[in-house]
Amino acid sequence: MAEKRIYERARLEIIKATPESIISGELDGEIVARISAVIDTEAPIMEDLLFKRVLNSLSLHKLGSRLLPVFRRLSEGFPKTADRDSFVYHNGRAEDFFRPSPDSQDRYSYQIPTDEAAVCLEYILSSEERTLTKSQLLERFKHELGYERAGAQVEKLFNEACKSGRIYRTGNGRFTHI
Repeated sequence: MAEKRIYERARLEIIKATPESIISGELDGEIVARISAVIDTEAPIMEDLLFKRVLNSLSLHKLGSRLLPVFRRLSEGFPKTADRDSFVYHNGRAEDFFRPSPDSQDRYSYQIPTDEAAVCLEYILSSEERTLTKSQLLERFKHELGYERAGAQVEKLFNEACKSGRIYRTGNGRFTHI
């Protein structure tokens, strides 16, 4: 059965780096270690959020077109799957859980993997003893993930998660889980 956990953010020591030191390769080992630490704590994690965590720990704020190829090269050895227009990095553990973000600064709805959102929907539907309408399910979804309202990005995540093989739409348009 789907499980609910609190989202934990990786704690990385802040060091000063320059784009030039990253491009030169002198920080490759340090960056790989930081990528690994973030994946160990936060996986499954979307690529943009993973890179943001590591970049911010290097005292930098914008990845940019010069640094992106370096980060992609250094993250090649880590397990990942495609999700929407990006990748989700995994740590090899079972991922039958979702994680609300108590602090909205931890991650935004567009940074939540679709599979994790589908687990949230499954959690909601399995706790109900009845089917739910789309509006009822969306209301519970935003509440479970810790959002006050269902903006465009939350709705987009919700709609993608509804397409999961875990969620079933009945003939009368209500939702249930398999």
